[in-house]
Amino acid sequence: MIRRPPRSTPLYSSAASDVYKRQPLIIPQSLRKTKTVNLALIGMSGAGKSYWSKKMEEKGYRWYNCDEMIAERLGPELPGKGNTTLNLAKWMGQPFSEGYIKAEKLYLELEEAVVEHICDELEQATENEPVVVDTTGSLIYLQKKLLNRLRALTKMIHLRLPEEKHEQLFENFINDPKPVIWEGKFKPRKGETPQNALRRCYKDLLSFRNERYSLLADYVLDYSFHHSPEREVDELLDMMERSFEKNP
Repeated sequence: MIRRPPRSTPLYSSAASDVYKRQPLIIPQSLRKTKTVNLALIGMSGAGKSYWSKKMEEKGYRWYNCDEMIAERLGPELPGKGNTTLNLAKWMGQPFSEGYIKAEKLYLELEEAVVEHICDELEQATENEPVVVDTTGSLIYLQKKLLNRLRALTKMIHLRLPEEKHEQLFENFINDPKPVIWEGKFKPRKGETPQNALRRCYKDLLSFRNERYSLLADYVLDYSFHHSPEREVDELLDMMERSFEKNP
């Protein structure tokens, strides 16, 4: 199910509230047929953004993979070959690792540059080619002006992760590491082991981010839909089309 967040809902800061102030987009009669609306998938690492982006690429969408683009800019600093996400996670480390703060700062700087590049290309595009932007989980930390640009150029879909799945997501994070920006949300307590602190703070981070993603999103996609192996891109686009018709 796709749920449209109320436009009257305030964002988490007065600065970010300006993100909603944009010109209405002209919605095509059929998204599935014309594919002229650009999409940005937002949500926590492990939500399924890359899975859906790949499926959309198979349908003719141009896929902007932000993590891959960040990795390209890191170049020789990135260890190993193969799985980019895993290599980024190894390079960044955990929030208690030596060098994490420096890596976190550089990652955010590169993410800003990547999203600016994507916005530049979308603004200058002359071909009617549909695009899906596979964002990072740290999208919410981008500068307000840049978020405004991206939202003006895309429809943002939040792949929501329900609270009852947070424990499973933490286990996935441990077993299949991904680069995570903590932005001060890792706060170990006195006498707490790093692993226990990581578990507790990761769940808090998920809750914090879920709220921020939903406030930024044009549409919220339920977990029951985006984690069902039977769901296809055409179904998603049809659902969005019906939602557009109900909420022009």
